[in-house]
Amino acid sequence: MAAAAMAGKQAKKRHDAQLKIKENEMYLTTLMKDFDKSADGRLDKSELGDLLQQVNKGVRPTEEEITWVFNVADSSEGPEDNTISMSELKVAITSWKTYMDNKPAIDSVFEKYDQDKTGKLEFHDLKNMLKDLNDGHEPQDNEVWEVMQKATGKGTNGQAFDYSETSAEGVGRMEVLYAITVWYAQEDQKQSEVTMSSSCCVVSR
Repeated sequence: MAAAAMAGKQAKKRHDAQLKIKENEMYLTTLMKDFDKSADGRLDKSELGDLLQQVNKGVRPTEEEITWVFNVADSSEGPEDNTISMSELKVAITSWKTYMDNKPAIDSVFEKYDQDKTGKLEFHDLKNMLKDLNDGHEPQDNEVWEVMQKATGKGTNGQAFDYSETSAEGVGRMEVLYAITVWYAQEDQKQSEVTMSSSCCVVSR
């Protein structure tokens, strides 16, 4: 009896999940149809901006926000082609909602660390933020540089720390969450290396 009840609950969960997927697919299809003015099954940046305005309850995102969502979605599947397909639209909507869910926290970060009020976390701003994330311990300049390079999409490409690039354009509002993710990933990697080194020492004794 209990097994039958459990099986029934699992079946209902699967049914509800499938229903949710279909609802999301219908929602995306409707959005694409409503905003794809050229009817070619793809959205350009202007059309995506109009779509995000509707998703955002009539408030149009800034041009910087639209560009960020567009670039994230366009690069999510294969080479960039300056258009958003149906599958890329799902990435665009998810990226936008994640950004909006975290916007209050992002606003707080920029209020505290954007000393020059440029709308970007420049090298010294980012260093101050990472210092706080690092329990008050100041990070090395090369660590800050690596976070900045990765967060802004430039990557390090195996390059050594280049101090001349510390004055380059900083981390924007849409990039700061990724910067924090990169920092914690680097710290996890360092901790793993320390743990492995300690283990090796113990074994060698």
